[in-house]
Amino acid sequence: MSEDGNTGTAERPKLTTYHGELAREIQQACGENVNLCFQCKKCTAGCPVADRFDLTPHRLLRAVQFGQKDLVLRSKSIWLCAACEACTTRCPQGLSLPLIVDALRIKALKEGVKPAVRPVPIFYSAALRGIKVFGRMYEAGLMGELYLRLFFSGDLDRKQLVRDLPMAVKMLRMGKLKPLPPLSRSARHRKKKTGATDRQSVAYYPGCSLHGTAKEYDMSTRAVADKIGLDLIEPDGWVCCGTTPAHSTDHFLSTIMPMRTLKCVEQTGQSQVSVPCPSCFVRLRTAMRDVAADSDLKDRVFAKVKYTPSEELTVEHLLTTLTERVGIETTAAAVTRPLAGLKVVCYYGCVITRPPELTGASECEYPMGMDRLMQALGAETLDWSYKTECCGVSLQFSQLPLVMGLSRKVLDNAKEVGADAVVVACPLCQANLDMRQRQMGEQSGVLYNLPVIYFTQLMGLAFGLSPKSLGMDMLFVSPKPLLQAKGLWPTT
Repeated sequence: MSEDGNTGTAERPKLTTYHGELAREIQQACGENVNLCFQCKKCTAGCPVADRFDLTPHRLLRAVQFGQKDLVLRSKSIWLCAACEACTTRCPQGLSLPLIVDALRIKALKEGVKPAVRPVPIFYSAALRGIKVFGRMYEAGLMGELYLRLFFSGDLDRKQLVRDLPMAVKMLRMGKLKPLPPLSRSARHRKKKTGATDRQSVAYYPGCSLHGTAKEYDMSTRAVADKIGLDLIEPDGWVCCGTTPAHSTDHFLSTIMPMRTLKCVEQTGQSQVSVPCPSCFVRLRTAMRDVAADSDLKDRVFAKVKYTPSEELTVEHLLTTLTERVGIETTAAAVTRPLAGLKVVCYYGCVITRPPELTGASECEYPMGMDRLMQALGAETLDWSYKTECCGVSLQFSQLPLVMGLSRKVLDNAKEVGADAVVVACPLCQANLDMRQRQMGEQSGVLYNLPVIYFTQLMGLAFGLSPKSLGMDMLFVSPKPLLQAKGLWPTT
């Protein structure tokens, strides 16, 4: 034996420990019985980030079944899941892997397990701090705190920070990034009413992004709604839905935040609320579903918020409101400048349609609602393979290389089929596909200059509205050269 006590033999590998109650604890936490999984591997086959996992989705489920607690809680996989719901939609047993992952994340944090991917929970913490203080996402403060904490943890990519600073300055100049926190919770209502005389009204929950980085989405939504006779009633006092940082860290918090907003909605006298952001849409629907299914949660929420949703209340995505409630025929009737000659691909992203049991979508894998709407405007929609593939969503804040890789695949397929532009209905999708095309090109050697336009902006253009009123000048890849070449950009 050496002086330091070393026997000279090789160190024995750590034994895998088993925790027989793990599967039961996960079921109690989220309602998902992992023992239903029979390892068909459909979840892994459809997962857009499986190649980044150390435990692929089906292996993660098997490890939970076997009670391999340390292996699971210390894995990268639970922090890299983008919650795109492809696995849930395709699982023959109806298991929701994102719910299981949330339960595992929460368990890991409670038990003090060091995260295998530190930037992800750092982002969650920074985002929730602003939400709890201001009631809404403070995007500038979030980014400042995130960069600072990543610096001290040793996870900051300084070269990426240098590349991002000009983008931040550009967003400040555009008014998309606000230096001061959202101190006011008062709603903004449009007084002007023009166009159709037979008007409808619906509650309107813009969510945090549409009051900040996705300001142009809000501008164009309000403009086209007015044009087709739809009054948007934004409730006073609405708060952030909590989005991924809340449901990944505290199920109760992720329930009461949407409930506070739904309470404000019903106080307006409206029984339908239209939501432009898919993440907000899913969080509101999820909270309603969970409260309806769990009487204990319902009682806890009522004790905190003094509210339970009425049976008449419905939550729908803005795209559904415009295509089904208002109707495509009404939209077509308002067209004064048909988008003839414009070839587009419609990008729905992950969760507008998935999982259909939650979203109510009849077309979850290859939806056509946005396509029909664009066709009514005179545009040509192209078939392609990435309609509902994931762009990486909020992982852009903590796992940018992963997100840029996923977004590049979407743009590549759009270019391959001959699209002039990508049409979107999600603030995160728009940001991921639009803002870093130059960086993607520098990394891959491929020139990207593909406009990524909100569907409401193209509606407004077809209705004869000015590009400036629709926020067209707030897109990083300007659509002006394309639309001018097509004769679709107004000369006055």
